[in-house]
Amino acid sequence: MRTLLDILDVSASRFGDKPALLIKPAFRTRILTYRDLAEVVPRVARVLAESGVKRGDRIVIWAVNRPEWGVAFFAAVRAGAVLVPLDVRSTQDFSARVVERTRPVMVLASHQTLERARALGLPLQTIESLADLARDCPPLPKPDLSPDELVEIVFTSGTTGDPKGAMLTHANLLADAEAAIRVFPLGPKQRELSILPLSHMFEQTGGLIAPLIAGASIAYPTSLQPAVLIRSFRQFRASMLLIVPQGLRLLNNAIERRVDQGGQRKTFERLHGLARRLPMSLRRLLFLPVHAQFGGRLRYVAVGGAALDADVATRWMDMGVHVLQGYGATETSPIVSFTPPERNKVGTVGPPIPGVEVRVADDGELLVRGANVFKGYWENDDATRAVLDPDGTYHTGDLGEIDGEGNLILRGRKKDMIVLPDGTKVHAQDIEEVLARDGRVVDSAVVGLERAGQDIQVHAVLLLKEAQDAEAVVREANAKLSGSQQIRGSTVWPDEDFPRTQGLRKIRKRLVLERLEQLGRGGVAPSLDARPSPAAELSDVERLVAQVAQLPGDAIHRDSRLSSDLGLDSLGRVELLGVIEEELGAYIDDASLEPETTVADLERIVAGARETKRDDSIYAWPLSPFFRFVRVVLQEALISPLMHVLYRIKVTGVDNLRGLRGPVMFTPNHCLHWDNGNILSSIPLTWRWKLSVAAAADDIFGNPLSGLAATLLANAFPLAREGAIRRSLELLGARLDRDFSVLIYPEGKLTVAGPLQPFKSGTGLIAVEGGTPVVPMKLRINRMSIADGIDLKHFAPNVPVKWSLRGDVEVVFGKPIVFAAETDFNAATEQIEAAVAAL
Repeated sequence: MRTLLDILDVSASRFGDKPALLIKPAFRTRILTYRDLAEVVPRVARVLAESGVKRGDRIVIWAVNRPEWGVAFFAAVRAGAVLVPLDVRSTQDFSARVVERTRPVMVLASHQTLERARALGLPLQTIESLADLARDCPPLPKPDLSPDELVEIVFTSGTTGDPKGAMLTHANLLADAEAAIRVFPLGPKQRELSILPLSHMFEQTGGLIAPLIAGASIAYPTSLQPAVLIRSFRQFRASMLLIVPQGLRLLNNAIERRVDQGGQRKTFERLHGLARRLPMSLRRLLFLPVHAQFGGRLRYVAVGGAALDADVATRWMDMGVHVLQGYGATETSPIVSFTPPERNKVGTVGPPIPGVEVRVADDGELLVRGANVFKGYWENDDATRAVLDPDGTYHTGDLGEIDGEGNLILRGRKKDMIVLPDGTKVHAQDIEEVLARDGRVVDSAVVGLERAGQDIQVHAVLLLKEAQDAEAVVREANAKLSGSQQIRGSTVWPDEDFPRTQGLRKIRKRLVLERLEQLGRGGVAPSLDARPSPAAELSDVERLVAQVAQLPGDAIHRDSRLSSDLGLDSLGRVELLGVIEEELGAYIDDASLEPETTVADLERIVAGARETKRDDSIYAWPLSPFFRFVRVVLQEALISPLMHVLYRIKVTGVDNLRGLRGPVMFTPNHCLHWDNGNILSSIPLTWRWKLSVAAAADDIFGNPLSGLAATLLANAFPLAREGAIRRSLELLGARLDRDFSVLIYPEGKLTVAGPLQPFKSGTGLIAVEGGTPVVPMKLRINRMSIADGIDLKHFAPNVPVKWSLRGDVEVVFGKPIVFAAETDFNAATEQIEAAVAAL
């Protein structure tokens, strides 16, 4: 492959309909296959080109991780543009300076970054809308790009003063991604969960470009809340993950908290001890409950961005998960080295990947050469010359060594080395690793602190679970450190976390030192914000409400109403209940929540629901090939003949189904007791083979016998007509995810012979969030059958339709309607209702 655009063509031919990019934003999983990706990117490129984007123009992409990020990325490349990725957490000031430096012609944003992106004053488009805008566009021809052409300018997060943007080419990115594949176990059987920002090169290369070359699937969680992440592992059955050390440690802490809550600590530690004597496959058996929490398939975790605590890595490997650590920099696209699974040595970052040469300079700095090394900093020759030699050698600024097996061992940043008055050089990272092994320490930053009139000393800034443990922590650490490494002073950090770079979450020691200047030796540092944190005073339920509503803690009050005060619509309330279930162990049916439910009401509901078990079943048995076969036989041998005895059935508009790719949503009117039989007899067998019918939960499924009959004969599932929709949406989504089309009666009730009743408002929600074409249908009654009059309870003498022994009906299929992802739900409902009425 010569350029990134070749990835899409080659992978589409190799992997076709295999899922490439996945996300579950609501109740249904959205999937872009490799073929879809190759088809949509050229059309989106046309949208960009028609917006005025020319070859060489810069485009800012300031968006959260989701499939559309990848689509926008490759479309911009096809349009000849140069990407300027921004981290979603970038400050307005930093973003403005990047825009001033790069002079972009457009910004691509997501809904979460929309307001901040507007402030940049550039033409703007949301990535969520691009595919809809491109639906009817012709594809933009593939340009003849050179491997040495620029793909993106990446500004490292946390840059202060004059920002520097690393220029990366097609050749850089392809060389790094293809080499990484030869080391890391990527392939068509892998499914990766993407959680690090795609604006950062570790995730972009290792979590987008390389997986797409290898045929892996990439899944995107809709939130980084711990509860949503764990649920995403299970939903997508992720087998691999790219993460930073802090994130891996937090996941490990979450596991061990659950162990402690269950009183199983001693057993858990014994299993760890036993596991170290077993092969990886058997280790997984010892920790099956842990793996079940993560979907049962997690096997590989790739860690980068900072030093990994060896104890954390060992504990994950005890559980049968390969923890592979890598090393790199934005300027190297970014991967320089990685530990392969077959020769994983904890404490190292592995050997250089193929095609990359690493040398250690006399002062211990790591020097890198290879096709992955960047071309320099954007419009900054002085900064380029400072780190890039004429022969292409990049001075990393990192200290390290190479062991006898060729593995790199990192010793910290060159600028972070502490040089004592006697000339002894102390690596801060070595001391931080000792501190990290103390369970009382959340994190630490070791710096060289120089006070007025005093020599520089080793100083530890500690983020502790309990501030009073500081003296004991330092004393015990010093007992394990050499004389030159002794911690001579310490400070307890007062805030919830250290200041960190975005994405890779490295501690920004310069800001730590600035804070220490406000102190004398030792003590507790003053907080940047002296006010008490509202979050610290929130209850668990209030904290989760704030997270889901995306509001500050001080906006949450006990009398706040979920809908009118906090802005949580029906789907927002469903998400909130899912998070409460994961984090607090309380399953709550959404029928228990009204729009006017207050936070105090929710607290009481949660208190009473902690022991309630949820129903995870999806009524899967009728979806099996065996029962589908039985159902079709019954429909052909029983239902269809009976319907043709009772009715003369005319079917029109079937041609509208041609070319449709399932699943779809059929939306007929509901005007006969026997309309389900008439409609099923009219839908072609190729669609009925994978079709589910939504039936009233309170009527059909209110009676076990009628529910069983409906499930067996029509693959029915219960759909709530009013109130609680959470369970119904879960069942509906499970069918759509398995490529089953769904038949729904949008009126929500039977009206014999009509007229058409107003459609339920949830119709539009299901259509838009389901992301499926909607096929409007109408059952026209020319003459009713005597069978329709048997039930006198529902038969009215004034029904404006004739009837006889044999009825006469017409089933009409309308033209499919495809809704844009941003369509208003009420507008979609109205459009579907109008389409059915017009048939």
